Amino acid sequence: MKKKLLITITAVIMTVTKLSATGYPVFDISGWLTALDQLYSQYDMVMNTITTIENQYQQIQQAVERAKSIDWDNISFDGDFDIRNDIKDANKRVNALLTQSRRIKETLTLQSIDCGNGNRYSIADLCGLGENGKNFITAIEDSGNFMTSTMVNSIKAITEGLTPKQKEAIWRKYGISPRNYIFVTQSVNKVKDASAKVLAKVTEQAVELKRTDQLARSNTVLQAAYSQTDSNGNMTEAAANEASLHLTQQVIEELGGVQESINDLADLTASKLIQEENEKQVEADEMRKEIQRQEAFDNRLPDSFIR
Repeated sequence: MKKKLLITITAVIMTVTKLSATGYPVFDISGWLTALDQLYSQYDMVMNTITTIENQYQQIQQAVERAKSIDWDNISFDGDFDIRNDIKDANKRVNALLTQSRRIKETLTLQSIDCGNGNRYSIADLCGLGENGKNFITAIEDSGNFMTSTMVNSIKAITEGLTPKQKEAIWRKYGISPRNYIFVTQSVNKVKDASAKVLAKVTEQAVELKRTDQLARSNTVLQAAYSQTDSNGNMTEAAANEASLHLTQQVIEELGGVQESINDLADLTASKLIQEENEKQVEADEMRKEIQRQEAFDNRLPDSFIR
């Protein structure tokens, strides 16, 4: 996975334009790359934790299967107690736990974030750990390209809704037109907001997994299974609580870390794009001044010289 991160960072660096002193704050590329690495690491932690939980459930499932293989028909039970009922219930519960843990992975890797023009991304893609060539930056680019072709009127409407003071404030702070500022922020927010919806759904799934895990512990057979095995195959009963309930809570917290990392990277990416727009504006202004100087010089020359 680290190899994928290096490839992603290399591709990102190649998209960074040369920054120059324009009178506005210079973009902090090192902070941006740190945020990119943080997003990668947060997502990697989530997937590792889910895999650990999944492995534990598989080991518990094996313990339940061993219990099912015993010939219980030749064993008499006192009163209404019949362990075969608990075994059937345990089998259903552990299968539900496995299904829920796998569903979290599926949601994270499903390309449900629409960036326009048929370009779809998953949370894994945004973090640089999904489809090759896809990451948070390419998602912003695809979103921007889509907006260029389909949302010009919408951006114009937003821009026209700004007061003169708001427009002047944008020019003073960023050195770019209000239209370009709205375009940049809308492109970034489109991806950020879409990813937030997916992560909210995944977090709900993780909360439900924790609740299901807690309820499953009322089953006698699963209680025995928890006391036998852990994520490493060796568990005391005390360790069972740490390796299951703790890990399900850890997933919830780590998903929050992914969301926070996406927000940080989105803000920094917006700053990067604004800096690039600022440089384009400066270059355009310099080109216009040069043309005006050349025209003024040409106008001072006699027609015979120009011919």
